[in-house]
Amino acid sequence: MPHTQGNNNSCDCGTFFLDVVGRYAPGEVVLLPSPRARESDPKIEEAIERTWQEQMARAQREGRRLFDGRLARLVCYEPLPHRLELTLGQTTYREFLGTNLYNAALRYTYGGDVLGDPLGVSAAILTADNYILLGLRSETVAFHAGRVHPVGGMLELTADGTPTEPFQAVLDEIEQETGLQRTDLISPLCLGIVRDRKIVQPELVFWLRASAAASDVRARWPHAHDAHEHTDFVAIRSDATSVIEFIQNRHDDLTPLALATLLLHGQHTWGSGWFTAARGYLRKVV
Repeated sequence: MPHTQGNNNSCDCGTFFLDVVGRYAPGEVVLLPSPRARESDPKIEEAIERTWQEQMARAQREGRRLFDGRLARLVCYEPLPHRLELTLGQTTYREFLGTNLYNAALRYTYGGDVLGDPLGVSAAILTADNYILLGLRSETVAFHAGRVHPVGGMLELTADGTPTEPFQAVLDEIEQETGLQRTDLISPLCLGIVRDRKIVQPELVFWLRASAAASDVRARWPHAHDAHEHTDFVAIRSDATSVIEFIQNRHDDLTPLALATLLLHGQHTWGSGWFTAARGYLRKVV
């Protein structure tokens, strides 16, 4: 039976929900189409339109660009032994902004199916000199401005309505935001699905290695197509103690997705024992 959003199998990790943990290689994340649309109501559509107009006006005042793109909506998922099946419908950035991002509480009145729920893609990038790279988001982005967040974006729809292949999508995002090329990125894996506790948007978390050192990425980043999305990159030494210390010291700067990405990196690198101990320890001290 496929799992829907917010099912009882999710693990509550404080600031985020952990829905799926695994190690899925390219070809093992399978996309299935669904005609199922987001559920609606006149009051929900009114809230979406009002929020969109407010944010359009704000973007104009602040000199930011707000674009209503077509996105893949996660309807349900099924984690299987050697593949992760994702059933996807359609949504838009406008619907995401008007539901998950600013009006996620609508789900308590109308149910979770009224949310846009676009599927995000984010990455833990391990550099050649053994650092995990996360971005420091600029003030030009629509949400989580000024906070530490993974490189990534949302799964877009092509002109014919077909979702972009997830591994392709996350590699595109890394290239556009960091300046790293495809030949610099090796051994990608999908580590699972997480959701920010507040906006409950589903996110695929990926892990991959870069053949470049952290300093090399910083040197290339200013020339990247979407360099404006970050003001810097944060490099965390990839060892079991350093990751915990970084989370302790920078907890208030981390987005829920950044915290989830670091913990999933640790689970992948040092095992489920480290993940369980780290999660329990951090709940006591941060």
